[in-house]
Amino acid sequence: MDRRPHTFAGDASRQAQGKDVGGAVQKLVTTIIGVLVAVGAFTALWVGANLVFNQATQNFKRFSALAGAIVGMVVMIIIDGNQLITGVGIRPDTWEWDALPIYVFWPLVGAGIGAIVGLVLSRLDGRSARLGFGIAAGLGIGLLIAAVLKSRYQLAMRTNPLLLWPTVGIVLAVASNALRRRDPLKGAVTGAFLGWLYGSFGGGLQGVAQANLTETLVAGGVAGALAGARIGLTSNPGVVERARIDEKSRAWIFVGPAFLFYTSMLILPAIQTFVLSLKNRDSDAWVGAENYRTVFTDPKNIDTSDFAGFWGSSILPWFIFLLVAGLVLAFLLGRETGQPLNFVGAPLVPLLMAGALLSFAVFTHLRGTIINNLWWVVGVTLLATSLGLAMAKFSDGAPGEAVAKSFVFMPMAISFVGASIIWRLIMYQARNVTKDQTGVLNAAWVWLGEVTTVQPGQLIIGLIFLLAAAALGFAAIRSLSNSPAAAGLYLVLSVFPLWVAYRTFNGGIGGYEFAESGDRIPLPNNFVQDGPYNNFWLMLILIWIQTGFAMVILSAAIKAVPDDFIEAAKIDGATDSQVFWRITVPQITPTILVVATTIMVNVMKVFDIVKVTTNGQFGSQVLANAMYQEAFLNFDRGLGAALAIVLFLGVLPVMVWNVYNLTKEA
Repeated sequence: MDRRPHTFAGDASRQAQGKDVGGAVQKLVTTIIGVLVAVGAFTALWVGANLVFNQATQNFKRFSALAGAIVGMVVMIIIDGNQLITGVGIRPDTWEWDALPIYVFWPLVGAGIGAIVGLVLSRLDGRSARLGFGIAAGLGIGLLIAAVLKSRYQLAMRTNPLLLWPTVGIVLAVASNALRRRDPLKGAVTGAFLGWLYGSFGGGLQGVAQANLTETLVAGGVAGALAGARIGLTSNPGVVERARIDEKSRAWIFVGPAFLFYTSMLILPAIQTFVLSLKNRDSDAWVGAENYRTVFTDPKNIDTSDFAGFWGSSILPWFIFLLVAGLVLAFLLGRETGQPLNFVGAPLVPLLMAGALLSFAVFTHLRGTIINNLWWVVGVTLLATSLGLAMAKFSDGAPGEAVAKSFVFMPMAISFVGASIIWRLIMYQARNVTKDQTGVLNAAWVWLGEVTTVQPGQLIIGLIFLLAAAALGFAAIRSLSNSPAAAGLYLVLSVFPLWVAYRTFNGGIGGYEFAESGDRIPLPNNFVQDGPYNNFWLMLILIWIQTGFAMVILSAAIKAVPDDFIEAAKIDGATDSQVFWRITVPQITPTILVVATTIMVNVMKVFDIVKVTTNGQFGSQVLANAMYQEAFLNFDRGLGAALAIVLFLGVLPVMVWNVYNLTKEA
């Protein structure tokens, strides 16, 4: 008796699981069929396009009819697909084969009308005859589309847009054709058509009480007549022009799908986003540049109130020290090479470190979303490219090169979300001071603080850093006779282990502090929450991912440097360091620029890492996450669109420069 209910429950559970599995299998099969149909349809369209354009030279009347049918079908697919016109039946919620006539009726009507228009135009050679037929056909098509528009899309036209936009279109099109030495009449008709279309349907009121069929018919009829007039002004091509159509079509057939995808997925959305950025939060009123003014004046985006503290930053003395050291080394190296100053080689190391520290000092006192994005661009691009170059150099020709590169490149296979979770939960996790630390970095930090505050740990670690400083000093002495600049670099680098040794003997280093009672308290570091340096710890996640990419590309570039150059330099007595800085780096500079700009583009639109780790809190907000929050959480579409445009305009110059460098390198 007691088992039966459990049995029924088990049967119900198994049935539910069976339904879930069956549903998943059905979705998988549907997806596979959809992919196969899409690939097959694309292949058929590609082959069909080639066959259609073959007719341009073989049978122009057939080509004109086929081209007209295709244009008419595409136009009606767009109009009917957006359900702007009245259908011949009720569309079902899900696909049904019985509803096929409902879906294909208007596309077939469009194909038939287009085929007839194309065939008739191919038989008319006189300009007046073509113009008259084009206007009549366009007028009829425009009236037909306007007549079958659904009532909620009917118009109540407004005078100002109806006068303004056609005028603007005519002026711009005529000027463009004049500059290109084209027929100004064709330009005027084209501009009038585009301006009328936007001024009537774009500038009119749709679905309001004043909307009526008469004005809708006028708008559609005039637009169709202007489009027909523009087609009628074009004469039938001769034999040479038909051959040129056939030849040029091949490029469009290959490029067309990519161009269509690029236009529909980037250009049109960018234009629409820009339009939204000029409207208010509900997109029902124009506000001009108000959203952009908010972006650049809101303290959340740019905050300079704490910049006065820059001059008292603890980083500034280190920056000055490294800058002076780099200039001195440049002077010493210049004496070796017969130049006033030489920044290639040893001086570059302290100068790059000085630049990194200066950026840290600036960005920690200039706060805000846009400043954070700039910090990401400078920090990640500089460190990821430098580390990638260093690893590519030191692993070149070394034993186990392939294995080492595989480990460095492996993070590239991890998604940004996955990498963020790994670093947040495994590397940066900070637990209560009463518990053992599970985050790798915090465990090491607390352990280091525990060890360096008692003996003999403090003595041992202090001696280790003193020995490291002594080793660098010994290397400086050995290099003094060959290169004073290299000796100076070793001395500069020895300052850092000396400073760490001093800190070790002077209270210890790491995550421990002493209470008033004298007890030692473990003190973990909140890497994710403690600003402003939490931005840098988030950057490390992206640096970890992008370093492998930089290493692989730069390693291939290094291996492509001609051996003759390197051997000639070594015969002349150049050291390995001189060969690298004076032969290898100049040869691979274009590749370094391509790698740096590619990383820069990825950094500027960073979103996943900030979203997963902090969601923009604790002063770590970036543009992409701010755009998402404003548009989709705060429902301020105007401000969200403005942030998107600012981000787009920031990425665009880098993309153009990257494409230019790639083209020049190729």
